[in-house]
Amino acid sequence: MYLKHGLLFDDNKKRALRNYKYAGEDQSFLAPFMYKVWALFFVLVPKRISPNLITLFGLTIVLLAFTAIHINTRDDDSLNCLIYGIALFIYQTSDALDGMQGKRVHMYENATTEIFDHGVDSIVTSLTTIATITKLTHIDKHLSPIFSVFVLLTSFIGFHSPTYEHVVTRKMRFQSGPCNPTEALIGMQLIYLITAIYPSLWTYEKSKLFLMLIIIPISSFSAILSFISSVKQIHIYHKGVMRMTLRSVFRGYSPLLFVIICTFLYLPQVSILYEKHSLMCLLAIAIPWNYSIYRTIIIEITNDKNFDTFGVILGQSPILFSIVAAYFIPSLVMTTLIISILLGGAFYICTVHFTLKEVCHALSMKHFWTVKTDFQTKN
Repeated sequence: MYLKHGLLFDDNKKRALRNYKYAGEDQSFLAPFMYKVWALFFVLVPKRISPNLITLFGLTIVLLAFTAIHINTRDDDSLNCLIYGIALFIYQTSDALDGMQGKRVHMYENATTEIFDHGVDSIVTSLTTIATITKLTHIDKHLSPIFSVFVLLTSFIGFHSPTYEHVVTRKMRFQSGPCNPTEALIGMQLIYLITAIYPSLWTYEKSKLFLMLIIIPISSFSAILSFISSVKQIHIYHKGVMRMTLRSVFRGYSPLLFVIICTFLYLPQVSILYEKHSLMCLLAIAIPWNYSIYRTIIIEITNDKNFDTFGVILGQSPILFSIVAAYFIPSLVMTTLIISILLGGAFYICTVHFTLKEVCHALSMKHFWTVKTDFQTKN
C-alpha cells in the first residue's frame, strides 16, 4: 500500500529520530507571565509520568468539553461557553506542564513529545475553531457561513505556516500577535468567558457587527502575516534562491491549498445541509487538514528531505467523495459526508498508530508513554 510504504522509516530517518533536537523561538508577550501561573500546577504532576500522558490529558478534557457542548443543544449557551473556556485553560496549562515534565525526565527533546505536543495542538486548534463557529451559529441563527469559512481557514493558515517553516529551517518560530499560540488560546478563553457572561453580545446587531469587524480582519491579517513571514524565513534559508524557495513552498503548502480549495468548492454547494449539520461539514474539512499537519510533523522529526506531497494529499482525499456528490449526486451528499469523515478519520488514526510504532521502535521505547529507566528524575 502506497500510504504505508511512504511512512516506513529507513536508517537515515531512524538516526534523525535518535539525534532529534528541538530549537524554538517564542515571541509571545503573555507567555513569560502565564508560565508563572501554569508553574503553580506543576506540583500536581507525578515525578515519573510521561509528558505525553499530560498532553493527552489536556486533549481528553477538550474532547469531553467539545462533546458536552454539542450534546447540550438547549438554549444554555452561557453554560456551554463557560465549560469550553475552562477546558481550554486546563488544556493550555497541560501544554505548558508537559514541557516542564519533559525537562524533568529528560524527554524535552524526545521525538515523541514533538509528535504529541504539536499534533495535539493542531487537533485542539481545529476543535476550538469548530466549537466557536457552531456555538456562535447557535446563538445567532443568521450568522453568515462566510464567517465560518474565514475563521476556519485563518486558523489553519496561522498554524500551518510555522509548522512547515520548522521543517525547512529546523527551528520552530512563534511570532508575536494574534497567531501566537499563547495569545490565541488566551484570546479564545476570554471570548468564551465574555460570551458566557453576555451571550446577548452576539444577538444585538450593532455589537455583533462590531465584534465581527474586529475578529475577521485581525485573524485574516494575522494569518496572512504569518504566512508571509514563514515564506520569508524559508527564502532566507535557501539563501535567496527563488527557484528553491518556490519549490519548497509548493511542496509544503500544497496540502493546505488542497484544503482551502476543497472548502470553497464544498461549503457553498451544501449550504442547506450546512444549516442543519454544520458540525459534520466542518469536521469533514478539519480532518484532512489535521492529517497534513501530522504528516508534516513526521517529516520534521525524521529530517526527511523529500516532502511526500502526493502521499499527504492522497491521505486527505476522502473529502473528495463529498465534493463529487455535492455537484453530481446531491441525494448522496449526507451519505458521502459520513463516509468522508469516517474514512478520513481512519486514515489519520492508522497513520498515527503506524508512525508511533516506528518512532518508538527507533528510540527503543516500549510505548509512547514510556519513561526510560535510566533517566534520573530531577527533584
